[in-house]
Amino acid sequence: MRRSQQSSQSQRPQPPSQPNRNRYEPTEDEEIEYDRQHRLLLDQFTKRRVITTSTLNKLISTINRITEVNISLDNYINSLNSRIIEVGLQIKSLNTDGTNDYILTNLIPDECARFATLYNGDELKFFKLILKLFVETRVGLKKNDILTLGREDLKMKLADADNMLRKFMEDGWLRLSVSKSFTTLSNRGLLDMEPLLEGIPSCTLCHSICVLLEDESVQCPNEDCAVMHSHCAEGWFKANKNKCPTCSTRMDL
Repeated sequence: MRRSQQSSQSQRPQPPSQPNRNRYEPTEDEEIEYDRQHRLLLDQFTKRRVITTSTLNKLISTINRITEVNISLDNYINSLNSRIIEVGLQIKSLNTDGTNDYILTNLIPDECARFATLYNGDELKFFKLILKLFVETRVGLKKNDILTLGREDLKMKLADADNMLRKFMEDGWLRLSVSKSFTTLSNRGLLDMEPLLEGIPSCTLCHSICVLLEDESVQCPNEDCAVMHSHCAEGWFKANKNKCPTCSTRMDL
C-alpha cells in the first residue's frame, strides 16, 4: 500500500519552480552598462510609471534604432534596476489579468506615506480604508461596499466618494476586474503596496501575487491548496488534464 502511494505521488504533475523575476540580482563579476539609451528608457518609465510589454518592446525598438544599439528588454531592465535601486526604485513586472505590465515601483515600506503629496486628507483616509478592506477580505471589492466605507466611516456624500474612487482608478491605483464586476488593485497598486499586502496569496504557477477574484483566479477545492491566475491555470490545465498542480485534484476554470 505504501509503495502504491509513493508511486502515485511521484506521478503528480509538478508546478514550475521559477526564480523571482522581479528582483535583480547581479553576479559579483557582472559589468552593467548604463548609457544614453538607458536614460531615454528610464525617462519613459518616469513619465508613464506603467508600461505594457507590447508598448515597452516598441519603445525599446525605437530607442535601439535612434541610438544605434541592439539591447534586449531584459538587459535594459537589469541595467536600469542596477542604478535606480540605490534610490529606492525598481522596475518590476506583473501579470494578474492576462496583461503583463512593467511598473516603476517604490520600495518604500509605507507607500501610503507618499500619497500625502498626491491627495488631500479625505482622499488619503479613503484610500487607506479601501486598502484595509482589500487586505482583510483578500478578494475584489464591490463598488457599493467601497462607497459605503466613505459614507459610514468618513461621513462622505456618495457623490464625493464616487468621485474619489474614480480618481484612484484614473490615477492607476485601482482597476475593474475582467468582468467589470469587482474593483481591485491594479498591477501598479499591487506592486507599490506589496509591503502592506500581507496575507494576499501568490499564484502557485507564476509565483506573483494573486488576488482572489472570481473572474481572474482559480482555487483548488481542497483547503490551503493551490491558487492560480486564470490565465496561468488555463495553460497548466491543457497540459495536465485539469489537475491541481499541488495535489492533483481535478479542477475546472
